[in-house]
Amino acid sequence: MQKSKKWRIFALSTIAISFFATQSADAATYTVQKGDTLSKIAHIHQVTIDDIKKWNNLSKDTIYVAQKLQVANQAIVEEPKPIVITHTVVKGDTLTKVARQYSVTLKEIKAWNGLESNTIYIGQALKVTPVAVETEDDEIHTNQPPYEDALSNVISKTPTVDGQAIYNKTIKVANTLIGTPYLYAGNTPDGLDCSGLIFYAFNQGGLTIGRDSSEGYFYGNTTKVKEPLAGDLVFFENTYKAGISHMGIYIGNNKFIHAGTVGVEISDVTTSYWSSRLVAYKRFDGIPSYK
Repeated sequence: MQKSKKWRIFALSTIAISFFATQSADAATYTVQKGDTLSKIAHIHQVTIDDIKKWNNLSKDTIYVAQKLQVANQAIVEEPKPIVITHTVVKGDTLTKVARQYSVTLKEIKAWNGLESNTIYIGQALKVTPVAVETEDDEIHTNQPPYEDALSNVISKTPTVDGQAIYNKTIKVANTLIGTPYLYAGNTPDGLDCSGLIFYAFNQGGLTIGRDSSEGYFYGNTTKVKEPLAGDLVFFENTYKAGISHMGIYIGNNKFIHAGTVGVEISDVTTSYWSSRLVAYKRFDGIPSYK
């Protein structure tokens, strides 16, 4: 990235607060686009369908293109979330190199991403600033690695007895969570998002894994499986954002458990919505499998 194209960082400064305050009205509304549904819009804005219907006096789920919808409770919205710039790790990157590229310290970048070591992996999305405002000549870094890099290896072996025991317990735990409300960044039975469900269910099932996003799990320590088994992971793209954006636990017979817009539920991968967004089935590398 050229020196002339850099981020002007305002770490919760008076200037940043003033800028975000002027955007609050726009942040609370959304203009319906072709292909939108209330469920999709609710997922994007981390609210419930009932909230949107209540705020817009809707008696049913029907919406139309160009319709303006209130997507936040304007009574409590004072300023939107700050813009957080991310860098997608590519081959050759190191944490020190990324920190230097964005003129931040190694300590800061580790703190913003909850990192305990300097280890990073290709495809990982790193927060490289707490709050930022884009200048006119800024360029967003979006070097998204191809899926092929994360799908080049394929597992054809089945889990061992110990691996199957983890899968059985994980699915049992996930089933007990059905009906748990959706909560952005939630990873407890009080509320879950899609990757939070994975984190909680697998740790309770006996596999120790760290908390990550669906994209992080996809590009992280997981490998594509030739034939999915109950307990394997299923990944989807282009749900509420471009690229890997959703995941669930496959339970067999084309069904999977996931944290949907309104809560944890069972869905079918063969429906038109999910089948058109299905990317791959994968398995955590920590699951014991036969050699």
